[in-house]
Amino acid sequence: MMRLRQAGDGAMLAEFSDRLDPAAVADVRALDVALNAAAPDGLIETMPCLRSLLVLHDPLRLSARRLTALLEALAGHLDEVEISAAHWIIPVCYEGEFALDLAEIAATKGMTEAEVIQRHTAATYTAIAVGSFPGLPYLGGLDPLLVLPRRVPPRLVVPAGTVAIALEMSNIYPQATPGGWNILGRTPVPLFDPGWAQPSLLSPGDGVQHRPMGREEFESWAAGFADGSRNPIERCRA
Repeated sequence: MMRLRQAGDGAMLAEFSDRLDPAAVADVRALDVALNAAAPDGLIETMPCLRSLLVLHDPLRLSARRLTALLEALAGHLDEVEISAAHWIIPVCYEGEFALDLAEIAATKGMTEAEVIQRHTAATYTAIAVGSFPGLPYLGGLDPLLVLPRRVPPRLVVPAGTVAIALEMSNIYPQATPGGWNILGRTPVPLFDPGWAQPSLLSPGDGVQHRPMGREEFESWAAGFADGSRNPIERCRA
């Protein structure tokens, strides 16, 4: 159910959930598409978030009352909005120094390392949002038995390609950055390149699955992406 709140004279917030929820992500994207397709006079910008859509408008041309009525009307037909979403299979190497926290995670959860990997690869994730750092996907759909808090203190540097979990999400670090998530493995797949037509490989709403890969395959894929002989879209889009 959508809840509308004014966020100032020229902003309206449409909320769909009070928690991380892939269904809310779909509703936010559908409302964003529908509102921009309607293109009412006075609409300035829309900003989709994890569970809400912020709508910026000119109150002199599009009043809060008219915007509320429009949003409520559009919300009644979100299941009819066509949303394009890609599905990706992104391999992960869960070995050696790539899996810094795997043993600790397994011990904390009372599982074997193999079971942690199996649960992580069995899930189908939804990119709830992409951002914070360029191309970084927040992937909802983590197995509830793998939910963990962030690490305190965070690491000063987490290598690019690191696959990690925290709270109810999994993510992939596109660049080497600080980070406090629990590290499970690493992927050779590049997620962000400013030279691409669409710099981020993943978009909000995309589906993601992981499969385990060995170290030799990891090195082969990494070399191919580095020399341009492998294309992440061709290799990973399902």
